[in-house]
Amino acid sequence: MLIYDIHSHFGPTSSGECVTASDMYHDLSSYGIQKVGISCLSGVSTVEQNDLVYTVQRELPDFVEAYAFINPKDPHALDEIDRCLGDLKMNGVKFHSWKQGYYPDNRPELDDIFSQIEHYGVHVQMHVGTAPLSNPYTWSEHARKHPKIDFVFTHMGYYEFGLSCIEMALRYKNIYLETSGQMNPLILKDAIKKIGSQRIVFGTDWPYKPVNIEIDKLLHLDLNSDDLENIFYKNAMYLWRQS
Repeated sequence: MLIYDIHSHFGPTSSGECVTASDMYHDLSSYGIQKVGISCLSGVSTVEQNDLVYTVQRELPDFVEAYAFINPKDPHALDEIDRCLGDLKMNGVKFHSWKQGYYPDNRPELDDIFSQIEHYGVHVQMHVGTAPLSNPYTWSEHARKHPKIDFVFTHMGYYEFGLSCIEMALRYKNIYLETSGQMNPLILKDAIKKIGSQRIVFGTDWPYKPVNIEIDKLLHLDLNSDDLENIFYKNAMYLWRQS
């Protein structure tokens, strides 16, 4: 079965450890992952961060899907969207309100940013989990206002917001839930039961999570083959507009 990792990262880790494109390729592919979507969270310049993932995508074009990392506080955010999605042909946009220090419901710039993204037809990802800056309720308001954009709530809310993510995904059909870091099997099972496997998508959050654990936890849920195929690769193909 194909395994596509829709949510990982590249660049120096939080502890300052440096990784290479070769490191990422060999680590992920050793667990059977055939394609990965990456953004760079390391550094202060989104231009430099985005240039880095673009370089990796050029180095591994059949393995990497590159995402733009956008900070709504940046006065040049709209220009960076056009550069990344238009000129560089990136295939998604990553937001991280906790790391960049903003409340999603207190950044009016996000409305224009999402409207700009909508023109390119790509999905968006946001770190969800880690109170108080990254809760699903504030991001869901943007999903409500921009129904033509697919929103991926990474980590399925982590430790605090698993049930809340399910609640928001039930409310808005353009919200998908990603699995990395969500280690509560009851939350994972409940999400699949209530919203269906068509909106649950696999990620590893490499290099921050053990890849084997992220895969094995899903294999131990006793899911049928259709559900596993949806989660492990078919939903990623849809969000990458490859199906």
